[in-house]
Amino acid sequence: METKEKKKTFADEKTSVVLMELRDAFGNETYKDLILKYSSKLTVKYPDKFAYFNEAMWSRGYFLYVPKNVQIEKPLTVKSFSEELNSFEAVRNFILLEEGSGINLIDEISSLETANPLVNIATEIFLEKDSRLNYANLQLHSKQTISHLFQRTEINDNAELRNVIVSLGGKISKADLGANLCGVHAGIAVYGIVLGDGTQKFDHHTAIEHNAPYTKSDLSFRVALKGKSQSAYTGNLKIAHEAVKSDACQENRNLLLSDEAMAESIPELEILTNDVIKCNHGVTFGQIDKEQIFYLMSRGLTQKEAEQIIVEGFMEPAVSKIPEEDLRNEIMKKIKNKLEAL
Repeated sequence: METKEKKKTFADEKTSVVLMELRDAFGNETYKDLILKYSSKLTVKYPDKFAYFNEAMWSRGYFLYVPKNVQIEKPLTVKSFSEELNSFEAVRNFILLEEGSGINLIDEISSLETANPLVNIATEIFLEKDSRLNYANLQLHSKQTISHLFQRTEINDNAELRNVIVSLGGKISKADLGANLCGVHAGIAVYGIVLGDGTQKFDHHTAIEHNAPYTKSDLSFRVALKGKSQSAYTGNLKIAHEAVKSDACQENRNLLLSDEAMAESIPELEILTNDVIKCNHGVTFGQIDKEQIFYLMSRGLTQKEAEQIIVEGFMEPAVSKIPEEDLRNEIMKKIKNKLEAL
């Protein structure tokens, strides 16, 4: 299944899954009350000036609704494309999965190579009891684009989110990602893949809150930088007093492919209970091992080809955790395409 935002409405008659423009959903009597019940709930709970600005200015975006006990295995793809010069675009997305439902969603965001828009995106995600969302956000903007992504998720009892964040494009790219594990046995897995070159700048912030017992989170951000590109990662992991038996892991690994590339990482842990299964974090920084380069070149590869193989291997642990084979292959293809262009 595939749709572009300019398409008015997608509806699967067999399953009642609905994907439509958010502004049209507000005017639809079938979904209006449902949206008003949830909409802006997370924006208010987690105040952010960019999210408030988005709420005031948004002009497009989508509404995705998966009814109770509906399971969709084939990925649904939404493509958002910017092609105007010197434009400002505010995009607002709303995703709701009801009890027992599941879907695989690919959200691909890109812009014309010659375009230089300012893009502000706010996405609210609600996962009701026993629901499952595999969500991939692919940022493929032009090198002139400045973008900000605000994403917040509420995860209820036994619900699970697998969130893949791929940042390859943009001049300046900022992503503020947060999740509230408010249900018993709620779970989230976040896998970040960042590949920068030239003077690109990336800034990713994650905030995961364990607010219920037996919740689980697994976060891994892998960053590879070349040229004068820069990356900043801040990860906040909070385990509330009542979130006993929580299991949490936070990891950020950075591979520097040039002497001028820069990366910084600030992991933060706030543990308010002494009864946890596990709660740890790790950060690494390093350059490509020259002996590895020499070995691969001695086998007939050029230096560029050797670096490409090493970076692909560095990213592979994050990519391999993506459950859908087609999505894994698509993400690795985009990584290879960028590496070949460096």
